[in-house]
Amino acid sequence: MKRKLLILSVFTLAFAVDYETEIQPIFDNNCGNCHLGNSSGGLNLSNYDNLMSSDVIVAGSHLQSELYDRITRDNAAAGDMPPGNSELSQNQIDLIAQWIDGGALPEESSDISGCMDPSAITCDDEIDTLYFPECITCSDDDPCDNYYNPDATIDNGLCMYNEVPEYDEVIISVEDTGLYLDWSAFTPPVVLNQYVLMRCLDADGDTDGDGDLEYENCYFILNPGVNYQDTQFLDEFDSEFVYNLDETAGIKYTLSLYYPNNNYWGSAFGNYYYEPSTILVGDLNFDGVINVIDVVSLVNGILGGSFTDDQLVVADLNEDGTINVIDIVSLVNMILG
Repeated sequence: MKRKLLILSVFTLAFAVDYETEIQPIFDNNCGNCHLGNSSGGLNLSNYDNLMSSDVIVAGSHLQSELYDRITRDNAAAGDMPPGNSELSQNQIDLIAQWIDGGALPEESSDISGCMDPSAITCDDEIDTLYFPECITCSDDDPCDNYYNPDATIDNGLCMYNEVPEYDEVIISVEDTGLYLDWSAFTPPVVLNQYVLMRCLDADGDTDGDGDLEYENCYFILNPGVNYQDTQFLDEFDSEFVYNLDETAGIKYTLSLYYPNNNYWGSAFGNYYYEPSTILVGDLNFDGVINVIDVVSLVNGILGGSFTDDQLVVADLNEDGTINVIDIVSLVNMILG
């Protein structure tokens, strides 16, 4: 059986089948008045359009096509077609299978239509967890028309994508009126229809002790109906709330990208987190206390021109982008105050 299928696959690649001159005559000569003059069982085989309006053909897979199943059943089996002792020859069965595997096209064609953009989703990706009812998994139609097909010679314009910003491409910073999100560092493969943004909050932290935040309070701050296309957004709410969040609390943002051929905004999304910092500004030795030792560390860093990455975060006390004597004065005033 495997050898036969292999031969059939090779034959399919080598020769295209013309429906009108090779497939329709098989139906005309073998299906009588049941499926030609009538539509017995809801199936009319009088022409290509009538055949394809039924659900007996799965283009690209003869094994998943009910028509192929019916014409290969034993004569004594229920539902065998043609019924009784009339049966198709093996050559006719193979030709129908070859036509189905070749895409069940209305006429002979060596062209393969599909997505030609290698940035699109491929059948190698784990796409079954996404919401794409046209092709639940690639095994349903290999390759799926809406996904990258390396064998395609004609682009069908239906490429689908699920690329989202990397974690470090979404910057979340504290502003006076809330949290500012910036994902302008991300370049989508095609022009997007819109962005959708959801905020989830866990204000009381890990209350059950399992090490995870629950983020039970979620709602849209950019809903699917606003057609948002900018790459920055200010999530405005009481800034004091952000500053006063317990260090075990957190905010999760879910950024969804609505691609042109994706039928659901949630098919491409990433999660990005804001968690209150436990680092004290001015605490250059990270001992949790701001004192004269931190002043000495700040002076030494300025004179030596060397700070660690973590120290750079806490050393710029006036947040002007430069670490100098003004920051030393600010630190001293902080200690005295």
